[in-house]
Amino acid sequence: MKKTKFIKIAACIAVVLLILYAQSGHINLPGHGNRENRNFEEAVISHVSASIVDGEKVEFGSKYLCEDYKENGEVRFSANVSYYIVSTDGAKEKHTAHVVCNEDKDRIIEWKDINND
Repeated sequence: MKKTKFIKIAACIAVVLLILYAQSGHINLPGHGNRENRNFEEAVISHVSASIVDGEKVEFGSKYLCEDYKENGEVRFSANVSYYIVSTDGAKEKHTAHVVCNEDKDRIIEWKDINND
């Protein structure tokens, strides 16, 4: 009986330690990349939404030329993004920008419009 109880307690401790280790960012759990993608899309939409007219909406298009790099000891994420500004009558206007954000992709550090199609 004692050995079975010890194994159960040890297994519970191992699971708790694994969860704590994963939450500290050392292990990427399923969905981790999805959360970063959502963070990035939400950051782009929020940034653009702050400068559009009432009634217009922003739709995230895509990201490309993505790159992670270090700057002053901090990880940065750089990408070109396409997004659409949708007018109240449904017409879409495509825009492209170069975006630099933090490692978690939830805060934009630099924004440079590239062109408007």
